[in-house]
Amino acid sequence: MAMLYQHIKKRNLMIVIANATISTGRENETQLCHIVIEGEKIREILPASAQIPANAQLFDAKDKIVLPGAIDPHVHFNTPGYTEREDFESGTRSAAAGGVTTVIDMPDTSIPPVTEKRNLDNKLSVIEKMAVTDYALWGGVSGNVYHSGTWQKAMRDVKAAGVVGFKCYLISGMKEFTHLMPLDLIEVMRYARELGALVGIHAEDRAMVVSRQALAQTAGKRDAIAYYEARKDPAEEEGVKEAIAIANETQAALHIVHVASGSAATAIAKAKQDQLNITAETCAHYLNFSNEDFGRLGSVLKTAPVVKTKADGEKLWNDLRDGAIDFLASDHAPCPKPDKQTGSIWTDYSGISGTELLLPFAFSEGYKKERLTLARLVEVTSKNAAKRFQLYPRKGTLAPGSDADIVFVDPKGKWKVIGEKLESKGKATPFEGYEFTGKIVRTMVRGQTVYLDGSGIVGKAGFGRWIRPGTMF
Repeated sequence: MAMLYQHIKKRNLMIVIANATISTGRENETQLCHIVIEGEKIREILPASAQIPANAQLFDAKDKIVLPGAIDPHVHFNTPGYTEREDFESGTRSAAAGGVTTVIDMPDTSIPPVTEKRNLDNKLSVIEKMAVTDYALWGGVSGNVYHSGTWQKAMRDVKAAGVVGFKCYLISGMKEFTHLMPLDLIEVMRYARELGALVGIHAEDRAMVVSRQALAQTAGKRDAIAYYEARKDPAEEEGVKEAIAIANETQAALHIVHVASGSAATAIAKAKQDQLNITAETCAHYLNFSNEDFGRLGSVLKTAPVVKTKADGEKLWNDLRDGAIDFLASDHAPCPKPDKQTGSIWTDYSGISGTELLLPFAFSEGYKKERLTLARLVEVTSKNAAKRFQLYPRKGTLAPGSDADIVFVDPKGKWKVIGEKLESKGKATPFEGYEFTGKIVRTMVRGQTVYLDGSGIVGKAGFGRWIRPGTMF
């Protein structure tokens, strides 16, 4: 990879993004500058008064806010596997259209799951030909591989290959990737600490959810509210507290995925105060929608965990602003519309199309509505995830030496969400008809434009590169 970068440098390709308004990292303060790109990297950032090199290709960013490319640390692109729902090309096209330049794909919806080195190799051999954006990968430890007796070797081999961490479930509905019991998770997290590996946990109390669901199904309930009642708090709160207790016992690095519960976020904040190595993410749908919306919209908003109350959503906004929640993720897991219309909430597919709306939502509903400063917007959509998954400073920042992953946003541009126009295969979205302020105008990955407003996706499948933790080239 280093040789490739040296070859690109010798070609002396230079791009200048002129008149770029970027965050200084202090609240809403900005600076006007020129960003010089050579090859795939940012070479330097010049003051706006500086002379632009004569031999440069010029992109004028006047009146645009220029951001580091967003990182979506939680997507399910399904390749190889359930590609009728989404595949790596359509998923990364969707990401690019939304200003996401690096995705981190989950291990559990691939067939076979990324729980062993051979499965990882198989996945890489397929997706390297498909990706429009850059990508990193989660590994996983399922109940299946844990009970096979080879889980430690599998973890060791997959970690050495370059995954960002290991995904585990305390509750799972997947036959190919089953849950871990708490005692199993203790052993897995203890070994993860030996390996220096991060563990990401889907944290809900399995016994509570299973018993509630059984009662609802026995009573013949099939609607969205029945699903909410089965998974409402304290199911998530208790699952998060259990994961934190295990992290405290094992001293392993812990990441809580897709936090939907305000009380769970409170437990996470306390764990941080207690100096545990813990981070957490939340998603746009948990910030924007409530159980009341779920009752109205039905399965188009069905996710696990389930959306909670309006009060939970407001608390999550506050926690995202103040740091108890570290960053945003989409939990992108779309499906064809008929999979959301089976006639029963229990068999309707769980998951939504999210990666294309992650940055636009954060910009419009966070920054423009003054829930987030511009500096915090950069942190929760890019910088903090890059740091947690050891991709920083290659990713997650506009700085000399970093990859030229850059997004132009028209801060006054208004546009309406239309599911059928999403690049994703999944056209059903709970945000249907929403008007956002802040339009993605250009998305660049390593100095190459992959999305351009008015033209759509201009990047090619196979351009995206696998990014491993700790690598700069």
